[in-house]
Amino acid sequence: MDSINLFNHFAAAFEATVQDDDWSRLAKYLATDATYLNVGGPDSKFEGRDSILDYLKGNVANSDRRFDTRKLVGLTPPKAEGNRLSRQWRCTYTLAGTPDLVVEGEARYQFEDDLIKEIEEEPTEESMQKYTQWMQEYGDMLHA
Repeated sequence: MDSINLFNHFAAAFEATVQDDDWSRLAKYLATDATYLNVGGPDSKFEGRDSILDYLKGNVANSDRRFDTRKLVGLTPPKAEGNRLSRQWRCTYTLAGTPDLVVEGEARYQFEDDLIKEIEEEPTEESMQKYTQWMQEYGDMLHA
């Protein structure tokens, strides 16, 4: 499978997982020794498929699900070069009584043997500033 199709399948599986919490469906897309880099984040690197899935599950539970809604869109189509792929994204979070929280960034993937070997997520600096400000002002209103 080419990298764009693999990415699209993984992205669709991730969105389904956010809805139903079945994290096992993502395992088939990740190499056992895959790495996840959260560029600029407090927990910056996770190594190994199980560690990545644990991080993603916790991140969704502790962040995404605490909002009323979450909408992730690609700002650019996936762009493949060799075994690498990237795309720009925007995630909009809504919570009643607050302004929308909009975070943008770039996702970069490296593939090996039809598996994801590396994921890098890098929110823009401006988004991180807005995120920090939003959390300071409204974070105590998030769902428990």
